[in-house]
Amino acid sequence: MFNEKSLFICLALACALVSGSPHGDGDEVPPSIGGLGAPKTLSGSELDSAKSTLTYSLDTLAAGEGPSYRVSKIMSATVQVVSGFLNSYIVELVEPNGVTKVCEVKIWSRNWLPNGIEITFNCPNEPLVIKSHGAPV
Repeated sequence: MFNEKSLFICLALACALVSGSPHGDGDEVPPSIGGLGAPKTLSGSELDSAKSTLTYSLDTLAAGEGPSYRVSKIMSATVQVVSGFLNSYIVELVEPNGVTKVCEVKIWSRNWLPNGIEITFNCPNEPLVIKSHGAPV
């Protein structure tokens, strides 16, 4: 009896998971909304907040061991809930000498850890740079 109930519940759950869109319209989830755990494209005030996050991390790194960049333009930004938050950017960065370059920058924020903010710079024709710092107080 218990096994039959468990089997029925598992089958019902499986049917619900594969039945399609949670919106009930048969369409896929729009990319700007994202699914559970999927990256969400940012715009408006969310993009402004993401720019603040990026600027804070760049300023913190520049005040320490570097690298030293400032933001010229954010071309795209997403956020994803992982173990913390993962902000991903395609951004135009400006070096201290004024040279600009387009890089992929990821900021993985795990504020409960010491030095729990990890920044990864992936710029064309340059080695991957990974740095970390503490969360804002």
